[in-house]
Amino acid sequence: MKKLPRVTKKDLLSQMSELKYSDIVKKAISIAEKGHHGQFRDSGAPYIEEHIYYASSLLCELFRKEDDLERLLVTTLLHDVVEDADVKIGELRKEFGDKIADTILLLSKTPEEEGQGMTQEEKYVVTQNYLRRLSENRDAVIVKVIDRISNINCIVEDTVLKKPEKYKRYIREVKNLYIPLAKKYNFRKIVKIFEGEVDRIERYFI
Repeated sequence: MKKLPRVTKKDLLSQMSELKYSDIVKKAISIAEKGHHGQFRDSGAPYIEEHIYYASSLLCELFRKEDDLERLLVTTLLHDVVEDADVKIGELRKEFGDKIADTILLLSKTPEEEGQGMTQEEKYVVTQNYLRRLSENRDAVIVKVIDRISNINCIVEDTVLKKPEKYKRYIREVKNLYIPLAKKYNFRKIVKIFEGEVDRIERYFI
């Protein structure tokens, strides 16, 4: 069985190199830890380790040559705090400035987009419109493709069998929406990872 990824704070700090001494990175880690405290993934692992720190680790690995990795790292650490942790965008704007705050706001789905009771097809259309909305913001695209890689890497056979229609839609989104978005920015490594994960997960449906 596939081993689920999990990155501790210590693991992430060791990967960050000099960025671990950055004041705004330290502040972002603190806000993320407080905001996601007590949240858990379906696996039972802490959300901060299986998703937030893992996504941040992927960013450091796949986009380490970016000119402003610090800004991208802060955005990745905080990308879910408005949507899932009730942190106010004004607080982030005050602490981290307009560029980071505007990107996080763009990444945060509205209550209507998170509405309960939607069909899988309706959710697909929501994702399509959501990605179209953020597609011109390069920082938002980087964080969102990293976020999706983090999520699909946690898909195992048991979860697919429990909710097959959800994960068929999830893979359709990767093939039809995320891969073209990654190709638009020439993120070849991201495309390769997406294609490999699609192949792996589609075998669960055979």
